[in-house]
Amino acid sequence: MFNFFKKKKEEKKKEKKNNLNHPEYLKLVEKWEAFLEKIETRFQESLINAEEALLDNLVESDYDVNPTLNAWSGIKSQLMGLGDKIEDTFEETVKPQMLDYIEEWDVIDEAQKGTLLNESIYARIERYQIVIEGKISERFYNHAIKLLNEDFNCTQCGANLEVKKDIFRSHYVSCNYCNTVNTFIPNDKIAQIRWVIDNIVRYKVIEEWDDLQKARRDYKMMPSKADHEDKTDLLEAFNKREQKERFYWQRFMKERYNLLPEFEDTYEHDVEVKMRYVYEERERDFSE
Repeated sequence: MFNFFKKKKEEKKKEKKNNLNHPEYLKLVEKWEAFLEKIETRFQESLINAEEALLDNLVESDYDVNPTLNAWSGIKSQLMGLGDKIEDTFEETVKPQMLDYIEEWDVIDEAQKGTLLNESIYARIERYQIVIEGKISERFYNHAIKLLNEDFNCTQCGANLEVKKDIFRSHYVSCNYCNTVNTFIPNDKIAQIRWVIDNIVRYKVIEEWDDLQKARRDYKMMPSKADHEDKTDLLEAFNKREQKERFYWQRFMKERYNLLPEFEDTYEHDVEVKMRYVYEERERDFSE
C-alpha cells in the first residue's frame, strides 16, 4: 500500500514537472518575455537619449572632448548593466519559479531568450561606441579647425589663412594673396588629443566594419573540421573573411591619411601590420 501511494506521488510530481502548458507556467513565460521587451525598449531609448546628451555636453564644455568621452564611459557601463540584469533576473527569480513546473533541460529554451538579447545588447553597444565616439570627435575636430583658422593670419599681409587638415602638427601654409609661407603651430590642447582621428576614421568606415563583422560571424558559424577532413568550404569562408579584413583596413588607412597625411608613405606597411593576425590564423588552421 505504501509503495502504491509513493508511486502515485512520484507520477504526480513527474506530471507537474513536465507540464509546459500549465496556466501558471505560461504566465511565467509571459512575464519573462514582457521583462525582456522592457529591457529592449529601455536600451533603445537610452541610446537615443545618450547621443543627444553627449553632443550637448560637448558644446556646454566648450568642446572639451575628454569629459564628454568620460561621460560616455559611464553611460556605456549602465547600458552593459542591462545585460547583467537579464542574467541575474533569470537565475535568481525566473528560473526557480519555472522549475516548479518543468525540468532543468526545458528551462534552457527560456534562458536562451535572455542570452540572445544580452548578446545583442553587447554587439549593439560595440557598434554604437564607434558611432558616438566618431560623432563627438568629428564635431570637436570641425570646431577646432574653425577656431584655429579664426586666429591664423599671414605674417606678411595679415590675410586670413586656412588650415583644412593636419591640425595636430606644425607645417607650412602658403598665403594665397602674397605667397608668403607661414608656419602653422598647433596649441598644446590640440596637439595632445591627436587620437580623436582614429575615432573619426572608424565612424567614416562603419559600413565596411559592418561587412567585416558579418564575414567574421559567417566564418565562426562554419562547422569545425578534423585534420583528415576536407576543409575546402571552411577555407572559402576564411578567404571571404580575409578579403573583408583587408578591404576594411585599406579603407581605414586611406581615410586616416586624409587627416594625417604625414603617414601616407607607410600605407602598405600599416595595412600589413593589421593583417598579421589573420595570416597567423590561416597558418595555424590551414597549414598542411
